[in-house]
Amino acid sequence: MNRATSPQGLPGSLAAALAAFRRQGLAQALEDIYHRLPDTTCQRQGHCCGLLPPLAPVELLAWLAGLQARPTGERVAQASALIEHFLTNAAQRRPCPWAEATACAVYPRRFLACRAYGLWPAAVYAERRQAALLAQEGIARAWAGLGVSLPAEVLAPGPEYCQQVRVAAPGENLPRADDLLHACESEMERLAKTLPPEPDVTAAGGDLSHLLARLALGERACLAAKVRVTKALLAGQERQARQILDQYLALGRAWATTWEEPSS
Repeated sequence: MNRATSPQGLPGSLAAALAAFRRQGLAQALEDIYHRLPDTTCQRQGHCCGLLPPLAPVELLAWLAGLQARPTGERVAQASALIEHFLTNAAQRRPCPWAEATACAVYPRRFLACRAYGLWPAAVYAERRQAALLAQEGIARAWAGLGVSLPAEVLAPGPEYCQQVRVAAPGENLPRADDLLHACESEMERLAKTLPPEPDVTAAGGDLSHLLARLALGERACLAAKVRVTKALLAGQERQARQILDQYLALGRAWATTWEEPSS
């Protein structure tokens, strides 16, 4: 079924959700939630920042709103990197696009999952890590149904619990970390419910790279492209995989070139 699009080339439902996001000032509301968490330090300096973190729906919308406001060159580069991430991450263990050797390229704008890492009690983090592992097993079964066996490195869970994270300036009245983090997640869920429902954001399941690929390439085309690239890479057909990637990345760059924040 075809969906109506806005003048910016977005699905009408997403354009409406972004308009409501801006109108309600939810970018600032999200920042206020982030600032509830204490500043932390870690001697490992980004060692654990290996995977693109899952985002809440309101974080996905915040990132899209920010992307629209970026200069064209930066918008195209970020969209292209995320689309390539999505198309290749079933065949290769891909790092977070913003992970640098000893830091995060977008540290001041990092997401809740990044800010919360090391703050969860060890037992709570272990439960969440196990849930992510079970989800990966479901993904592996879906790929097996397509005749594709994913590499073990791709299916490996996220990083182990980190003992190196410390609160930079412990406060006397700081709530229990798990209570504070659950409260932040609940508030983000509440904010999302104030917005019009958005099918693409829901279908992305917190995966920013999937959302960008859906928007730029289309719901079915992005999945078909991912299957083609994955099969080519796992078969050792690097040149063919690169050709397929280049074809779809060109479409993604063209989409990002014209997708700008609507004038007020």
